[in-house]
Amino acid sequence: MSVKVLIVAGAVAVVGFSAVAFAPQTHAAGGTTAIETIVPTDISTTWDLVVAEFNEGDFAINATIKESSTIRILLQSKIPSTWVDCGNISVSSNHATFGHRNYNFLAANSARYLVADEKVDELIDVERRTSLNALANIKLTPKRQGTLVSIDAHYVMKFRTREFGNNITPRSVDKSMDFDSAGQASTTEEIREGSDTKLVTIDCRPTGELERRLVTLLERTVTTETALLRR
Repeated sequence: MSVKVLIVAGAVAVVGFSAVAFAPQTHAAGGTTAIETIVPTDISTTWDLVVAEFNEGDFAINATIKESSTIRILLQSKIPSTWVDCGNISVSSNHATFGHRNYNFLAANSARYLVADEKVDELIDVERRTSLNALANIKLTPKRQGTLVSIDAHYVMKFRTREFGNNITPRSVDKSMDFDSAGQASTTEEIREGSDTKLVTIDCRPTGELERRLVTLLERTVTTETALLRR
């Protein structure tokens, strides 16, 4: 039985009057260190199973390095919050004509929203897009009872903000940060609220889901293969 990971691509659009754009939610950041597990198959069999399993579906094999018994798996996601926790961002603007607007969304995910600029009497369209690339290293080591599988990953988060309006000088911001399975990274981002901006610190760290998902997939594949061989 082949188990695949579904990665849903797309952005969260949040445009509305006096609307909460995104319900606040965060992922626990525990268990983000590299993961190790022992599977009951020998290293050659385990290697073949990993290559076969991860050469299809949404995880893609980036490289296989026989000399070091390492397989690199690439993950690309336009909804990074499954894999990384960057906290929440809140946005608020108030205007006599356009009313009060509140938004709250996950910093890791894309969002689009409107804020009222009181100086130019205009709604400003803010488009904030994010994406994630992650490269996981699967290291295999032979053991008496099978194969030791070690998994750690390197993450690269990208942030891109564009502003649209008729009577403003629009800003265009591109930033990125990178961190490992056991690490985290921070950046600051200027968030427009009406005619003013506020400076927000964004702290990102892995949720551990990528490492756990890869281990679970491998363990299920090995278990299924072992059961078939015993029949």
